[in-house]
Formats: sequence, structure tokens, C-alpha cells
Amino acid sequence: MKITIILSAAAAVLAVTGFAGCWYFSGEKPVTAKLKVKPEGKILIVCYSQSRNQNTRKVAGWIQQQLGGDILDIETVKPYSSNYFSVLKECRKEPMPEIKKFPFKIEDYDIIFIGSPIWYGTFAPPVKTFLSQADLQGKTVVPFCTHGGSGAGTFYSDIRQAAAGAEVLDGLILRGSNIVERVIRRGTGEMESPDAVVEWLNRIFQK
Repeated sequence: MKITIILSAAAAVLAVTGFAGCWYFSGEKPVTAKLKVKPEGKILIVCYSQSRNQNTRKVAGWIQQQLGGDILDIETVKPYSSNYFSVLKECRKEPMPEIKKFPFKIEDYDIIFIGSPIWYGTFAPPVKTFLSQADLQGKTVVPFCTHGGSGAGTFYSDIRQAAAGAEVLDGLILRGSNIVERVIRRGTGEMESPDAVVEWLNRIFQK
């Protein structure tokens, strides 16, 4: 109860002082970096994005803008609650939730980007379910994640372990939203630049 009151008060103060509007309407930064190399092969961008800021989905969109490819949004059969603290309890209770059937055949793709928010120091439970069902043998896997200030945790090592038999390239970590930023709708689109994605792609796919 105390945490909820503090968060509500913080959001109210930000709104009154004009900071919330300033942050939320800051707009997405333009792309100025140039893509120097484009990998060969069919691309699938898999992501799970739960917060209303859709931070991880934002990054997936930036990747698609540069490379093309299809986006697969992981969706749970039973949606999570809208309350952040309820979501944390739910994902602890069900570490591998049922997800909806894939609309794409994973075997048809050569390069698989996998994106997730960081929950409890690693990828979100729906991504864990995806990884348990997808055959990534012989694929090139490219991980990316967003976080609210905690860092990537064991995300990359966990991806490498779950994607045994795949070539896993260096990943990308970008800032997402913490609890207060969720309230004021400040996310990756406002805090990060799509140039970071371009520079990362140039680095990992350089000949």
C-alpha cells in the first residue's frame, strides 16, 4: 500500500510540474546512423513486450526498419494482470506460461532475433516457453533486451544455454522503464536512440 501511494504521488507531482508531459511527448529520436552491412538469410524477430510502453517491441521495430524480416509477438494464452506487482507474482507462480501458437514456421528462417524485457534477472517467462518449444539448431540467434535499471542479469548466458546448437551473436541491451516511468509513460522510445540498433547491427554482422 505504501509503495502504491508513493508511486501515485510521484506521478501526480510529475504531472503538476509538467515533467510527465515533457518526458512523454519528447518524441522518438531520428535515425542518423547508416547501416553498412545486411546479413544474408531470412530474418525473424521474436519478441515479448508486456508493459504499456512496449519497450522491447519498440526495439524489434527498429531492427525491422533496418533489416526487414517478420516480427513474431509472443502472446500468452492467459494475459497477465495490468498491475505491475501482480505480474511479478504471476510469473513467479507460473515460470513457463502457455503461449499462443506460432504464426510462422521457425524452420523457414535463418536468423532469429529474440527480444525480452528483463524480469528477475533474465528473460520473461513467455520467452522461456518459446525457447523450450522452438528448434533453433543451426540457426543464427541474436538476443536483445530492455531493462528498467537492473541491467541484463544472466539474460545472455541463459539464451546461449537455451539455444544450444545455434550460433548466438553478441546481444544488445537498452534502457526500458522502471516503475515510475511506467506510470508517466516514459520508455525506450524516449530514452534511447535507434542509432544504437544500427551501430550494433553493423558491429555483429561486419564481414
